[in-house]
Amino acid sequence: MRKSPLGLVVAAIVCFPTLISQAAGPAPAALKTFLEREGFGGSPLQRRFGNHLFATTLINGRKTALMIDSGCPITLIDRASAQKLGLRVEETKKYIGGVTGEAERYGISKLATLAMGNCTFANVPVEVANESQINLIARPHLDGLFGAHEMAKFGMIVDCARQMIYVNPKGPSAATTQKLAQFLAGRGFTRIPMRFNSDQHLDIDAAINGHPVRLIVDTGAAMTLLSAPVASASGTSLSPLYSAGGQGIGHVQQLTLGGNLIVNNAEVAVGRVAKMVGAGILGEEYLSWNFAVVDIGGMNLFLRPPESAPRKNR
Repeated sequence: MRKSPLGLVVAAIVCFPTLISQAAGPAPAALKTFLEREGFGGSPLQRRFGNHLFATTLINGRKTALMIDSGCPITLIDRASAQKLGLRVEETKKYIGGVTGEAERYGISKLATLAMGNCTFANVPVEVANESQINLIARPHLDGLFGAHEMAKFGMIVDCARQMIYVNPKGPSAATTQKLAQFLAGRGFTRIPMRFNSDQHLDIDAAINGHPVRLIVDTGAAMTLLSAPVASASGTSLSPLYSAGGQGIGHVQQLTLGGNLIVNNAEVAVGRVAKMVGAGILGEEYLSWNFAVVDIGGMNLFLRPPESAPRKNR
């Protein structure tokens, strides 16, 4: 997750969704079929060591790979990759910060084209910074982070468990959002409204052992993370291995998401985090375990505990 200002350059997109018959017929059983009938284009995601979802992409015609990171406000390209791609980078005097508070100056650039599956984005504003840490322990190599700004602009939906990302070429649609909510409600999903907070991070209402908090929805985070002060104030029990430096594993008796979806005996990471992180992050492990469908265009998170409905209905 990164904190960064939104770019000012307007991007455009061309999609070629799979052709689906519009003839009347029974309601589609699968989310993929439903979204294709609504005109979405889909792209498969892969999961690598570290629990990172990523998409194989083409940047300016060259093969690349980007992590799908709803916790990063704008698409971010690693400096080394930017150099290999021949991007013209305009340096700034501004800083971006990471989860634990580290900060560095960043540059800005623009991608002429960014292709993902059957969709091609044009004139995509990006930030350029050192992101080499995302490749320290895992392969394949990732060239950066695909952020929430583009996801929101193009009505994107991330299916964390089925590892798919969908794009609406027409952008967000209130009608489609309502249809999707009804479709998923009929399959046992709970709808949790999301919002962009003041730091342009997507967050939701939650509670830690009954203590109200807001958590950032972060598909780029391997684990759910609570700030050390929040963990202490909410009665989160800490592992005996909890370090003096404020890093370790905590056990939450009851993690409540959106007011009525409860995860009992939740294991979370606990650490000292930057002020922008707030109470913490809802990470990819609980998103995937609860079959998360992250509708960034409609600003809704849909979750379904694995025991609540048969998987075949997805």
